[in-house]
Amino acid sequence: MHRTVPRFIRSQGNVLKGFFGKGGEKETVKQLTVEEQESLRKTLPSIRARESTQVSAPSDSVTDFDDDLFDNRIDTDSIRARGFLKYTQNYTPSTEVKDLVFETASKCLQAAGITVKNVEEYQFADGDNSVKFEILNRLGNSIKHWPTNGKLVHLKTVEDVANFYQEPVKNVTKYTEMARDERNPKNVSIMEQAVRFHPEDTHMYHGGVTAFPGSGGEVISLRQKRLLRQFQPKKEWFDYDDLTFDYSRADKNMPWDPEVAKQMDKYTDKRYNLKTKQFTRIQQ
Repeated sequence: MHRTVPRFIRSQGNVLKGFFGKGGEKETVKQLTVEEQESLRKTLPSIRARESTQVSAPSDSVTDFDDDLFDNRIDTDSIRARGFLKYTQNYTPSTEVKDLVFETASKCLQAAGITVKNVEEYQFADGDNSVKFEILNRLGNSIKHWPTNGKLVHLKTVEDVANFYQEPVKNVTKYTEMARDERNPKNVSIMEQAVRFHPEDTHMYHGGVTAFPGSGGEVISLRQKRLLRQFQPKKEWFDYDDLTFDYSRADKNMPWDPEVAKQMDKYTDKRYNLKTKQFTRIQQ
């Protein structure tokens, strides 16, 4: 069937506009009804109020990061150093730390009523650690660095305290320092942390498929549990088709369920119905 000329012109709506231009057809403007105008008058004040109360965030608050975000991050080095190294935090002495130690020691000696000519050569009295404690307490609170229990025995003079606070401290091992050193030769490759298998790491070379099915996935150390990921291995053959484990009790809501049994012991005049999963009163 051939299409007629009027039907062809109706289907191609812009044909006449192409021949006659914009003047060939007048645009009709839809007028609002009285009800629509009234509803628009009611909603306009609320729209204007929202626009006036809208506060635009400054550009600095969007681009800059908050300092609390970085303070709340987990310091992996300090966690690994717990119970393994002497110090869990890094310490870099300042250039004025020696003068600070002598100034603090002179104030503590004056407060204790001790006069000395040279503060550096002052030797702490045996059996009386009050002055020594006061000096180390003030320095520790101001510098945020304290000596260990094994180091306290070797601090016999004020000069020993100054030498202690002039020594930098790191909370990583020598092996970690070698692994992070960028000056290592090209033929030397040191891995800082071991590569652990995890089934979610499908982008790795193993593709999330383990070579030892039914084993692994457990982190024994409490310190490493915060840093390393764990997973529950599938040990039985019928578990391999499941993506996740169902840890719900098999006897949930059953009469022998401990929670249901405890309720049944309370209500001696009621009976548990397996069909309705409810208690019904016994007719006596």
